[in-house]
Amino acid sequence: MIAGSAACVLAAVGAHAADIQGHAASYQVTVEKPPENTKVTGQVSTTLSKACDGWRYSSALFYTIERGTRGNVKSDSFQEGMKFTEALGGTTLQYEGRYHVGGRGEEASGAATLGADRSGILDVKSDKLPRKVELPAATVLPIALRGQLIDALSNEDPARARGPFSFRTIELGRFYVSIDLTLARVAALPALKPPAPRVGSPLLQKRAWTLKQTSKTLTEWMESTFELHESGVITRFTFQRDGIVWRADLKELNTFATPQCGG
Repeated sequence: MIAGSAACVLAAVGAHAADIQGHAASYQVTVEKPPENTKVTGQVSTTLSKACDGWRYSSALFYTIERGTRGNVKSDSFQEGMKFTEALGGTTLQYEGRYHVGGRGEEASGAATLGADRSGILDVKSDKLPRKVELPAATVLPIALRGQLIDALSNEDPARARGPFSFRTIELGRFYVSIDLTLARVAALPALKPPAPRVGSPLLQKRAWTLKQTSKTLTEWMESTFELHESGVITRFTFQRDGIVWRADLKELNTFATPQCGG
């Protein structure tokens, strides 16, 4: 892991486009205050690379929740994964997604195509519930959304850069639906004990913003606070699963060269 009031804000963004850089990231996942008699572990990794015709993205989230006391412990393991390719113009997307609990769950694939007004169809192929999802006008695909958000935050007019910002996009992690997102600037995420690992990289040397993401469509599932860098790297974020707030902090970052594409 972003219509209406946002249209004016985004239309006024400077002429330059966000210079998102390809990278692979892995995160340290912690829970600051686990519920009583609960043990949790997790790991997250993401990869974003640029080709001459578009973006390639993948993410993997694994976490385990053990509840109970000695001799009466219930353990559940969860896997969430996503892969997609998005055209550079942000008009087409092809994806694969999976959500498993204890080795059982759903796998889906599909494609989204947007027209001139950014309305279109998400064609979901799944054994459980194949369906076609209508995407309303002003829908923004995931990487295009990240670029528009960075441009809006970078606006030279402080009033326009302050936000909040609203978007219509697609949830591809589990539900495969059209969703609304609101993003508002907030203070920095609280420090961790022990502290989060420090990662040095040229991609982290420019501006960064901390934002809270909420959605009326998918409330808890989409709520998150994250730190976004001008290069497109997300260095830390929170997310909610099973009533628990998890935090992921960047522990390793590798960069990819931007391809040289001929005309």
